[in-house]
Amino acid sequence: MGQLSFKLKAWLSITLLVFFVLVINYITDSATGIFYALIISVLLAWLFPVKHSLFILLIYNLLIGVQFNYLGSEFVSKTSQYVLFFIYLGVSVFSFIISLVAYRQQNAKEELRMLNTELKATQVLLADSSRINERLRISRELHDLIGHHLTALTLNLEAASHMTEGKPQSYVKKAHSIARLLLSDVREVVGKFRQSGTLDLGLAVTELLEGLPGLKVEKHIPEEFLVEDPKLAQTILRCAQELITNTMKHAQATIIHVSLNRTATSVTLVVQDNGIGLGHAKAGNGMTGMAERVKLLDGTYQCESNKGLKSILTFPI
Repeated sequence: MGQLSFKLKAWLSITLLVFFVLVINYITDSATGIFYALIISVLLAWLFPVKHSLFILLIYNLLIGVQFNYLGSEFVSKTSQYVLFFIYLGVSVFSFIISLVAYRQQNAKEELRMLNTELKATQVLLADSSRINERLRISRELHDLIGHHLTALTLNLEAASHMTEGKPQSYVKKAHSIARLLLSDVREVVGKFRQSGTLDLGLAVTELLEGLPGLKVEKHIPEEFLVEDPKLAQTILRCAQELITNTMKHAQATIIHVSLNRTATSVTLVVQDNGIGLGHAKAGNGMTGMAERVKLLDGTYQCESNKGLKSILTFPI
């Protein structure tokens, strides 16, 4: 409904502008209105797709061309009338092209900024993943190299303690005790290193929200929102990325609120905007892919379209 309302307002606005241009020309019995008609050429690229824009450009210029046949007070001859019309037509088309280029450049800048933000967010998770992998590698090296040798040393010292007597035996037992203590310390260190690492999901999502053009960002993300499962962290980040991108492209919103919450059994991502909502729009490839990601992790996806769109994604831990 919101999307339909915007399109309807755009069509009504352009229709009224064209009507006013024709009325101005008629009342003044001159071509004064064509200067206001250039505003329409500039607005078209920002309000409609290119095909619709070209259609409107053609129609209202034809209407103005027809009206020129009935405007005679300021024209000395028909030739000057046609010359002025074709000059106006050229300026009108040129204005539309310049506006279209500016519109596409603006979109390209926003897409580039989003890609840069997504890259930074991914780098956060990648850095944490690299740290976790390095810890696992070190733990394997400690276990395979030092752990095995210390175990063999402990067994040999245990055997030596039964084969010696007197003062040498006390030194052997002391060495055996130190070797066992060192083996225990190595096992403890290896155990800590092999524990699942944590990914700073909160920092990654915060990076996604940096400098969104045209949007006021409200966020509720606890400091050091850590997640142990790399697949879960990546899925939540991709879902947040999709919802933020959709808000920027389609929602026509001015405010976006993002929150991350955790309970003992689940992690919840909530993205809400004050835009036009879903209306009768169908889910695109991005939303379909997001729903599939959520389902793969046995999560749930809910959306509420009331004074904007509110998306609630819940993932079990």
